[in-house]
Amino acid sequence: MWGRVRSSSTFILYLVCISAFFASLNQNIYSPLIPLIKDSFHVSLTMVNLSVSIFIFITAIMQIALGSLIDFKGARFVLIPSIILTVIASIICAITNNFTLFLIFRSLQAVGTAAIPLIAATTIGRLFQGSDRGSAMGTYQTLLSIAPAIAPVLGGWIGDQYSYHGVFWLLVGISIILLMANVIYFPKNKEPQKNSISTSNVWSHYQIIFKNKLGNSILILSFLNFFVYFSLIVYLPILLTDHYHLSLKIVGLLYLPMTVSLIAGSIIFKYIQKVIALKNLFTFYNLIAGFSIISFALTSSVSLIGMSIVLCIYGISIGGITPLYATMITNEFEHNRGSAMGVFNFIRYIGMAIGPVVSGLLLAKINSEIVFGALGILFVILSFLLLVLISETNNVINKKMTQ
Repeated sequence: MWGRVRSSSTFILYLVCISAFFASLNQNIYSPLIPLIKDSFHVSLTMVNLSVSIFIFITAIMQIALGSLIDFKGARFVLIPSIILTVIASIICAITNNFTLFLIFRSLQAVGTAAIPLIAATTIGRLFQGSDRGSAMGTYQTLLSIAPAIAPVLGGWIGDQYSYHGVFWLLVGISIILLMANVIYFPKNKEPQKNSISTSNVWSHYQIIFKNKLGNSILILSFLNFFVYFSLIVYLPILLTDHYHLSLKIVGLLYLPMTVSLIAGSIIFKYIQKVIALKNLFTFYNLIAGFSIISFALTSSVSLIGMSIVLCIYGISIGGITPLYATMITNEFEHNRGSAMGVFNFIRYIGMAIGPVVSGLLLAKINSEIVFGALGILFVILSFLLLVLISETNNVINKKMTQ
């Protein structure tokens, strides 16, 4: 009986992971199409870039909007309409020749796919416990890490052969298959939700999250982590072309080791979390990430090989941090997991969006070694302070329980 339940949970795990992989594919497959979209619709590059920014912005906002809906109404209630919306939006994007209409339905595509990674994470939190949950989060993050690596290659090849229409028809086909699979296999709620959605209920849900010291610590570090990560990957091609005078082909290849190290980091976390406590991993990964950022600042303009090694180590830390934070969030918020993961994803996306802009302004006036060195030091200091805060809170709770 237990084997059957475990087998069923494993099947659902891979179903939601593949669905989340598709959501990431949907976002990242678009990048190589930008020149094609510009020429096909005869619009400015600014307008095409707007379609990229809107997709990310909507994805971020929907994390907050959908998190509570998942908690109150259940994951299936949100998932099936989301995939249906993705199918419809993808079809319109494939057939329209009007850029305004294309932009509207590309935005609706973002609304549809935004729910899928959030549902995947909350479903994993519901189906698995203990180290099994951490292992499942590692599997989930590994697939999410692979998507950005293969999506641009796939999008570029299909776009070259079949224009942008072909890419969106591919997304239509995949989303229909996923719709059928989730309609048949995605589990229904075990019992109807008794809570009605109201402003007070939703607000109380989020109050619990923001009053939790561990939750706040993870959210703060997550924001800073993705702020720095996206600042770094946006700055990297400028450094490689201006300082090391490398061609764009070589620059593109140098991203590959970092992508591979991200995947490796997720796989490593999947196994080591079974034998090392999450609190210890929290300390370890944060320190590795912080010192990697500092090392990048020290090596970036001195040694290309040294910098590449540092970036690989940094990639491994990021690959482990993301499923680690997600596992800790789902462990901490058992009863409002959807809302908590929604806030977590929202904070990550805001960090991704703000990082390149703010760091770009700083790098225009301040030496890059100082900027990234300061960010690395800030990350290390915050990691220590928040770890002390979490430990003190746990000690107080333990004393109350023993009295």
